[in-house]
Amino acid sequence: MTLRYILLILLLTFTYKCLNAQHTLTGKIIDSSRNPLAFATVILHADTNFIAGAATDEKGGFYINTNEPFHGQYTLTVSLIGFQTYTRSFSYPDTGFLSQITLLQDKKTLATVTVAAKKPLVIRKADRYIVDVENSFLANGNSGLDVLRKSPGVWVSNNGGIKIKGAQSVMVMINDVVQRMSEEELAEYLKTIRSENISRIEVIANPPSEFEAAGAGGIIHIILKKVKTEGFNAGISTQYRQQGKKPYYGGTATADYRVKNLYLSGGYSYVKDRSIYLATNDIIYPDKSIYNSRTDRNNNIGRQQYRLGIALDIGNDHTINLQTLATTNDLHESFITGIRFLPGGDTITGIANSGRNRDASLQSTTLNYVWRIDSTGSQLKVIADYTISSKTELNNFYSRYNDPLRNSTYRNHTPNSTDILSLQADYTKVLSNKTEIKAGSKLSSVKRDNEIIREDYTDNKWVFNSGGSNHFIYKEYLLMFYSSLEKTIGRLVLKAGLRAEQTYTKGNAVPSGQGFNRDYFGLFPSMFMMYTVNEKKGNSVRLNYTRRLQRPSFNALNPYRLQFDDYTVLIGNPDLLPQYSHNISAGYTLRNDYSAELYFSRTNNVIAELASSAGNNVVEYQSRNFTNSTEYGISLEAPFKPAKGWTVNNSFSLYNLSYRIEDYSINRTSFSVKSIHTIVWKKVMDVDVIADYRSPYVSANSRVPYMFTFDVEFTRSILKNQGRVRLFLADIFNTQREKETIDYKGTQINFYQKRPTRVIGVAFTYTFRTGKKFSNKRIDQGNTEEKGRIGS
Repeated sequence: MTLRYILLILLLTFTYKCLNAQHTLTGKIIDSSRNPLAFATVILHADTNFIAGAATDEKGGFYINTNEPFHGQYTLTVSLIGFQTYTRSFSYPDTGFLSQITLLQDKKTLATVTVAAKKPLVIRKADRYIVDVENSFLANGNSGLDVLRKSPGVWVSNNGGIKIKGAQSVMVMINDVVQRMSEEELAEYLKTIRSENISRIEVIANPPSEFEAAGAGGIIHIILKKVKTEGFNAGISTQYRQQGKKPYYGGTATADYRVKNLYLSGGYSYVKDRSIYLATNDIIYPDKSIYNSRTDRNNNIGRQQYRLGIALDIGNDHTINLQTLATTNDLHESFITGIRFLPGGDTITGIANSGRNRDASLQSTTLNYVWRIDSTGSQLKVIADYTISSKTELNNFYSRYNDPLRNSTYRNHTPNSTDILSLQADYTKVLSNKTEIKAGSKLSSVKRDNEIIREDYTDNKWVFNSGGSNHFIYKEYLLMFYSSLEKTIGRLVLKAGLRAEQTYTKGNAVPSGQGFNRDYFGLFPSMFMMYTVNEKKGNSVRLNYTRRLQRPSFNALNPYRLQFDDYTVLIGNPDLLPQYSHNISAGYTLRNDYSAELYFSRTNNVIAELASSAGNNVVEYQSRNFTNSTEYGISLEAPFKPAKGWTVNNSFSLYNLSYRIEDYSINRTSFSVKSIHTIVWKKVMDVDVIADYRSPYVSANSRVPYMFTFDVEFTRSILKNQGRVRLFLADIFNTQREKETIDYKGTQINFYQKRPTRVIGVAFTYTFRTGKKFSNKRIDQGNTEEKGRIGS
């Protein structure tokens, strides 16, 4: 291990030595409650001449750099929506006041939606771009999922799948906490978050070293507002929509309260989702026999979420936080399938009935300590996390055919539990010459217990099927270290980091004794560069590189064989290896708004689900290591304003994606385009129109056709702007559907599913508050990537 640590130290030392000191002014902006203020605009003048400008970061810090040494008289101006403008003249080097500048609240501030157009929607940084939700049209009566759908460069599918630039799927974080849910559950959860509570969204296509190396796609980090009302602050929201013949309804309530240095917060949400899906599946097997089916699926789902938090400030520099999050899911689904099978000259018909009942719960408790070392943003953060999840699921299957020998009745009981314990420490040091050093370590322990109990109904009784049953225990231990260095030299921002991760895994199949032990180490460098070509015009160029990995999910490693019906089987794969990817991109930003980016990604041992025929007219779905995949493309962002009160945000992505497994390969060039129109009709309503098109694309050995959706929304403020009513019409042309085609080694599969996507609904939100402003404490969690692999 010594050589690895030496390499880490040499890289960071070399990077630091290459960075030259510049003429810099640093400072910090806070409010009257000593809370840091992000995105404040800081401008330096000499007489009437503009010298330089900057925006404060998340910690309220700012850095003003010039190529010339400071001397003489200057004027500093600081402005931020909702606060009075601060102006002060001074003589260099009399700069002591910069260490802490306090902005006072402006009681005459206009509504956020009214003034949002004065600030850019997207702010570019060296390693990410930030969508400024709080100061834009996005803050107007949307859910969290709506905000993502309307954000530049983000695509959201009908089932809640979220992607950025091309085919890159992402991990979603909310206030540093990875959301460990399935795509559909995550989509429903995001719908309960009010856009009025969202401060900004960070889109990180290539995450730097301070983030775990896991995740081949990017990270979307949703950051909720920190500034709220002192005393008591609460809000409620409700929503109802008609999904074909079935309803969807839900409600959310949140409350925060502060007593001096003590902060209390809580929230509760409930969703009831009923719907009917239609699916068809057509298969041609290598022996030319044909299978056709049509399934009517009835869903009845209830979800509840709880949040309780307490935070205590100890003096001005220390904070202790404790938070508990809990979710419960109650899912009932029934399936009725008509079957037609042609094995040669015969015709076999049948009908199958199946049901799925699932109860799942998850609870996470986080203890967090933060020491703010100085006013420039230096801090030490220690996080202890414990998460436990459990699921019980019962699948019943019953089929009857005109050939009685094919009849079957069986059931699968699939309970599982997961325990995650993690400890993490992060240290940040901000130097006066605009140099930031970060270092940290993390240790996590994961235990997963999966069981499949297969029973067949034979001779009027349930009989245990040992061949279809399985009990698998998986343990994983991760030890991680990282360090990074960020430096600004005039108009140039450089950032370099290195992350080291050691993984120990052990799997054991209890009945058979089949198992594995693995031990692997990886180094994950990251480098970022951004150069401002013209600061006044907002023109900049950027370049970055990262190495990432993706570990197999807990479920995928389980050596089970789970039969869903007479023709479909899901198989685990204990031989799965982690995948590794190299990602590089180069981009240019014009006038702070228009952006173009070229990117390339190469991944080895790609983990993807492969569908193939296993004989006896059964199709097996199994996660496999594809040999490699390659993706390259270009993404564009082009916002503009055709008229006063009318804003248009356009996103475009063109890419080529290819997969190879052994002697099989598949590739396609695809594109996505999204146009979002927001019309502000003052004192009447806001109108949002969203058009989203995705051309046909490939995924593993599947080909997916085009997707198009067109939505219209109408929003009006009521009750003295504390309430909002929103009417929405989704998928007006009813064009959203799920469809894929597979042609692999003589087997052709055509799958189609239609959800009730053309819906009409209404939502209402109301916020009430008393008192002064305070900072709503945020709880950081450390077991991020592990939770994301729990699954559903």
